[in-house]
Amino acid sequence: MDLTTLRTGKSVQNTSYVGDLTTEFSHDIHAFDYESQDFPNTIWFNKGTHDILINVAMFLPVCILGLAGNFWVIYVLKSNKHIRTPTNLIVGNMAIADMLSTIVYPCFIFVYDYFQNYQLGAVGCKGEGPLECTILLASVISMSAVTYDRLTAIVLPSETRIDKMKSKIVICSTWIIALILSAPLAIFREYRERKWKNFDERYCTEQVIVTNIYWYVIITALVWLPLTIQIICYTTIFFKLNKYEKIIVKSFNHHHLGYKKSAAKMMFIVIVTFMICRLPFTAFIIYRHQMLKSSSTKTADVANIINGLYHSLWFSSKYLLIVNAAVNPLIYSVTNITFRNAFKKTKLCQCLFAVSRKSDIKPTNPKQKRILTTHRCAKKRANIFLIFKKDVAKSTQGDTSTKIVATNNTKL
Repeated sequence: MDLTTLRTGKSVQNTSYVGDLTTEFSHDIHAFDYESQDFPNTIWFNKGTHDILINVAMFLPVCILGLAGNFWVIYVLKSNKHIRTPTNLIVGNMAIADMLSTIVYPCFIFVYDYFQNYQLGAVGCKGEGPLECTILLASVISMSAVTYDRLTAIVLPSETRIDKMKSKIVICSTWIIALILSAPLAIFREYRERKWKNFDERYCTEQVIVTNIYWYVIITALVWLPLTIQIICYTTIFFKLNKYEKIIVKSFNHHHLGYKKSAAKMMFIVIVTFMICRLPFTAFIIYRHQMLKSSSTKTADVANIINGLYHSLWFSSKYLLIVNAAVNPLIYSVTNITFRNAFKKTKLCQCLFAVSRKSDIKPTNPKQKRILTTHRCAKKRANIFLIFKKDVAKSTQGDTSTKIVATNNTKL
């Protein structure tokens, strides 16, 4: 889905949105003589240097963050076999998709936003949409799989957890499903050219009847389904941990353990970030659909929407999708202490940072020992991305034996 300009022919109904908004052609379109008519829209060819510099300033920091973060995840997994757990392998698959997003998406956005005409030709028209959609779907399906695995670690029996074989199946399935769902864009998009009296027009169009329904399927798969999975899974985890915490506090006479608070923070960060970055895309699809249904777009009036609400929604939704790909490594990996410890053992870390041996020296002063112990405990408590896995322990009070659910640290 891409930016375009609304163009309406004077003698024939021809509502055309190059690349993104589709074209509705009447039966007598071929009889219409475009070469005798002036182009009905403002001719601007390409934007100036000022606009490009603004876009570069907006995209460059996000792209650098996304590329660095996702490369870091992939590199750490490649360099450390011991952390290649099923969940981390799926996180690595998500990092691959997100890294591709930070490379591919900005390129297409710049091409669409800078030039008035479609610049990618027939091959680009058929391939650009499916490529973007496949990468997005692969990332969001991987994210949903990670969310499900966290649920099984806390709530469901251990037999339901994703093992290494299942993780490989999940990874392959994410790309296969993404390709299948993206295929209609290659089938129902077409590159066209029109020669007006004063302008040679090039655009990529869609079959409106099919794609209007199709895009609602896509936003369901990209936004509403994964959002529903996240809300259900994290809410279930929250209530389960709340139950565990009450049992442990009551049985062992502990103070408040903070498991529930950690789960709530994680749930808030994941869901709010996802909503902020994905819901504008939904708004854009709905607005686009309403424009196509509106009778005002089917009149003989010339309407240029390149600087209107359509452009704003298109640009912001695309930009936030890139932001989502950039922050995913921070949420799922960089804050994970296992990933950070594994990175310290890599050659890259040893090259970038001088390894200090002071940390290996054990303090002899009792005061230093207390400070070091306090620092380590605070560091563990500060990691809000730790959650707790079920284990069973027994506690005896008087003559009554009670089964208590204890918890061990495991990473989200």
